[in-house]
Amino acid sequence: MTDSSGRSPRATLRAIAGPIVRRTRAWAGLATGASARARARLDGSCAAVLMYHRVLPSARARRLHVEPGMYVTPETFARHLDWLAESFALLSLAEIVEHLESGAGLPRGACALTFDDGWRDNLEYALPALRARGLPATIFAVSDRVGTTGAFWPDEVCRRLAPLGARERTAVLRGVGLPLAPESGEGVEAALLALKALDEAERGDVLEGIRRATKGGAAAFAEERELLDWNELDRLAEQGVSIESHGASHAILTGVSRVRAQEELTRSLAVLRARGHARLGLLAYPSGAFDDTVVELARAAGYRAAFTTQVGLASRGEDGLRQPRVAVHEDISRSRAEFLRFVPGAARAANAAAGDDHADAEAHA
Repeated sequence: MTDSSGRSPRATLRAIAGPIVRRTRAWAGLATGASARARARLDGSCAAVLMYHRVLPSARARRLHVEPGMYVTPETFARHLDWLAESFALLSLAEIVEHLESGAGLPRGACALTFDDGWRDNLEYALPALRARGLPATIFAVSDRVGTTGAFWPDEVCRRLAPLGARERTAVLRGVGLPLAPESGEGVEAALLALKALDEAERGDVLEGIRRATKGGAAAFAEERELLDWNELDRLAEQGVSIESHGASHAILTGVSRVRAQEELTRSLAVLRARGHARLGLLAYPSGAFDDTVVELARAAGYRAAFTTQVGLASRGEDGLRQPRVAVHEDISRSRAEFLRFVPGAARAANAAAGDDHADAEAHA
């Protein structure tokens, strides 16, 4: 089997792996640089849309082998909300979209909270913190996976590889065409990025290779329901959390056929609306993957706005179906200085709220 360039999946993975390792090493610096460039722009013409995934105690995250970049602890999340309340105008995502579409000015320091995938821990840990502060949020749910057991294929990869020693993990990844160095700590993350770059069929072949090479690993979690069901989504909606679309099956839309991508987008919106959700018609691209074709398919499917994983501020200057967000996770946001340094516009908003230069100095410390 070859890809469109005539390469085998293994050759494709090898071609991808090197740049991904370099990108993984540089990511924190790139994200911080993008944030610094955007920091002065939260002036009422744009908004910071924060992207969370899971909210879990550290011990539970370790038990579930959750990627470090996929969660914050309940304590960290509560601190984020308090820091945001001090410095930002926290709005619903619907309010931000409506302001950007109409051209009406946003409050200075406008910010919205979003969660991808539809994890049950959003109800268990995030909702109480949101309710205690009267704050809105949006969950982008995967419609086919609502109420199902198990998680997503990246979680399975993490859970299969996590119990292995460094040498065994290296052998497994090299055996499926990933010449990475898991003992360096970047192997699993780089493997996931490489797998996301493959089309669906190629990725399926590599995943089967990983499954054959590992035993157990993910089996203990196969029947655990980690995703919200419809009743839970309804409860969240009753508490001020809007439910919008993250695709039908979480397929990476740039790696499937045009027909499949169209079906993923239209089915998800239809299913969610039939359940009383997706009222505004918002989308978060699965894995942040989009291109011109995917954007036009989303527009044709009836989505009003769509959000990526690119770092930046949502603004009127952007195509409404290509709005950036800011990914927030435990590793980069445990202290106020860290958080303000990372989130675009945070230092500027903090200065406006405090009326002095203290927050800016802290953010650049």
